[in-house]
Amino acid sequence: MRRVTLLGMLIGLTASCFANDSYTQKTKAFDNKDSQHHQQMDEGCEPIFPTCDGVVFELFGQALFLQPNGSSIYYAAEAIPLDPNISIPAVSPNWNIYEIKPDYAVGFNVGMALLFTPLNTRLQANWERLYSRDSANHNVPLTSDMIGPLFDIGPNSAAYTSGKGHVKFDFDSADLIFAQQFCVFKRLYPSVYAGGAFARIKQSLTSTYFNSDQTRKRKVKNYSTFIGGGPKFGATFDYRMFGDIFFTGLSSAALIIGESKNGTTYKSWAPFLVNQGIPQPNTQKTKVPNRTQLIPGFEERLGFSYVGVFDCWKLKIGLGYQAEVYIDAVQSIDMTAPQVIPTLAPGASAESGVFAVGFERTLSNFILQGPYLSIDCDF
Repeated sequence: MRRVTLLGMLIGLTASCFANDSYTQKTKAFDNKDSQHHQQMDEGCEPIFPTCDGVVFELFGQALFLQPNGSSIYYAAEAIPLDPNISIPAVSPNWNIYEIKPDYAVGFNVGMALLFTPLNTRLQANWERLYSRDSANHNVPLTSDMIGPLFDIGPNSAAYTSGKGHVKFDFDSADLIFAQQFCVFKRLYPSVYAGGAFARIKQSLTSTYFNSDQTRKRKVKNYSTFIGGGPKFGATFDYRMFGDIFFTGLSSAALIIGESKNGTTYKSWAPFLVNQGIPQPNTQKTKVPNRTQLIPGFEERLGFSYVGVFDCWKLKIGLGYQAEVYIDAVQSIDMTAPQVIPTLAPGASAESGVFAVGFERTLSNFILQGPYLSIDCDF
């Protein structure tokens, strides 16, 4: 449904461009005007704008097919005693670490701009949006193996034979920038810009471990949210390869300062809790104070576009590949091993709860990469 809605937006934008042509079309033939304009751009390196107005309005949209990723979406560790030649194989285990691999998801980037053609400048505002969720699971093949959280994969996880991971990414960004176009040499149209950027990044990771009949189960859910804003600057270029076909690119950097929030919830199910009359699940939480953080962000884009300039309006259709990264945007406070069962709870099983002996702070990146399809209309 999201893909159909996005495709409808792009089709509607294209239709509005052609509808505007019937309003502004002059009696002269399009082919003659277009040929004259191309010759002017090549000889005088004029901007790629409609030429009949001093101020031009632009609407643009991009269909994004991006893969979100991070450097901390591991959901389980598996202990595998692989040396049966010794008397006690369990004293010489190895470990496999399992990570969720996100698929590509549909997003969009929409905006508008004012183009001041006598000065070769533009004022632009845009909004980018992406939401995705992915999952993975693993079952241990042998009864001698075990699976559990990375902070507690010792004997305390001996009861668990299956693990599942589920991750959600929720991303918004918005920019307000002012750009100046230059003429370096014939056929090349670069521009530089500066302005302000806003970003909201949320990652939620849920890991679940259980035995075959699910009488013993543990669920760990942690989330990280960053919201902030700051300055952004960058550069773009359009190089006319031949006719109306251009090679295009973008490179930008931002310094975003804002508030980082994160926390973890632990839920446990075990026969010991039932026997003691303790309500299931046994819920425990790690509460972390909010903190101010500076996040560097970078974006790169390369592609090709068709540009058609007709009288007082312009249509641009582009296709390419882009990548974005926000450094240390995801924060987590994780328990450290080993877990120690408290002596004040005699008979308590290891899966009755989590029992921390220490914590460590982890920072990881948020990454987006994939192809895009864009449509711009100037009138």
